[in-house]
Amino acid sequence: METFKKNSVLVYEEVKAVKFFLWTFYIILVPYDFVYYYLVPYFNKQEVGLPLGGLGFFFHIFLFALIPLAIYLVKKGQPEKIKYIYFIAFVMLDVVNNVMIYWGTKEQFGTGHVLEIYFILFSPIFVSSRFFWTMSIGFFVKYSITGLIFQSGAVLVPMGLIIFIAAIAWILLNRFQSYVKAITSIFEDLRQKEKLAVIGQMATAIAHEIKNPLSSLKGFTQLQQEKDKGDEQYYPIMLNEIDRINAIVNDLLILGKPNTGVKTPKKLIDIIQYVISVIDPHAHRREIQIKYQVDDSTVLLCDENQMKQVFINLIKNAMEAMPNGGTVSVQSKIDGSLASISVTDEGCGIPPEILAKLGEPFYTTKQNGNGLGLMVTKKIIEEHEGTFNIESQLEKGTCVTIQLPINA
Repeated sequence: METFKKNSVLVYEEVKAVKFFLWTFYIILVPYDFVYYYLVPYFNKQEVGLPLGGLGFFFHIFLFALIPLAIYLVKKGQPEKIKYIYFIAFVMLDVVNNVMIYWGTKEQFGTGHVLEIYFILFSPIFVSSRFFWTMSIGFFVKYSITGLIFQSGAVLVPMGLIIFIAAIAWILLNRFQSYVKAITSIFEDLRQKEKLAVIGQMATAIAHEIKNPLSSLKGFTQLQQEKDKGDEQYYPIMLNEIDRINAIVNDLLILGKPNTGVKTPKKLIDIIQYVISVIDPHAHRREIQIKYQVDDSTVLLCDENQMKQVFINLIKNAMEAMPNGGTVSVQSKIDGSLASISVTDEGCGIPPEILAKLGEPFYTTKQNGNGLGLMVTKKIIEEHEGTFNIESQLEKGTCVTIQLPINA
């Protein structure tokens, strides 16, 4: 399970898999050796017992001696190490046992144990590609080296069998991993939707409670500003802060409302030009140049006001990423039935660990941010049946690409 984030649930599942692995390991080991070395020779009138000159019962004693170590690792929360320890111990004991039996003798080399097949077939249960390849390659290499040491071609049959069994196990492992990834993805989607639904309900309630007194507060502030003409220092600041609160309230209302936007055909170039005309004065003060290259013929079926808000949010974010000035580029192209629009900045870039969290509710890296702007942007794009993607390189900049259906 090393491909998935380690948490208490996965550790618990790993412990269950390890316990099942140990039970079946010993249940196969003892009866198989009893049948192979005692019952079969007995009925075939052959010599009964373990091969002479080998480890004998010490082979089994050493393997049973691993049980306390396995229990200790489970209690320490490291169950994933147990399967590797058992594999290494089994291979080492098997090699030593074969060398003691066949080295320096004329007896024909013969080896192989059903536990080798068990190790490979059991590997998909752990949903671990690393464990699977360790088992498969490990046993293949063991037989290759053993065949060279004893100059025996008898190892070709078990080597072929290992390849065959490994192919079956690889198919099972891929299916298990696909199921686990699908279930994990569904769980994350449901968790995100549940979180957004709760946030939406809270946002609507809070926004409505704030909206009315905020309007009254702004009105009284403007009235007081007209009466007190002598003091122009603080009233603009108060009004700007009220407008900022009002913008946050509007974002909350968008999150809480269902999709009620009226979609009409609108030219993309008109929307981009309007947004740039609004933002351009602020960009000039920050020594930022906004360039755009947009196809004149691109027409979107969209809610014009919502789409303007999307591009205002994206361009403002790009500007805030360049405190020392730079260039923001807006480009579009037609990709089949979709219009692909990218907003690129020349900022410092976004680290991967932060990039993965962007768009989550109330997550922000800005000192005065609230984490709602990008969340609202994603919601509007999704309601327009579009897609949203962010790519970033440290010290080079960030590119936000959205794809929206064009009006046929």
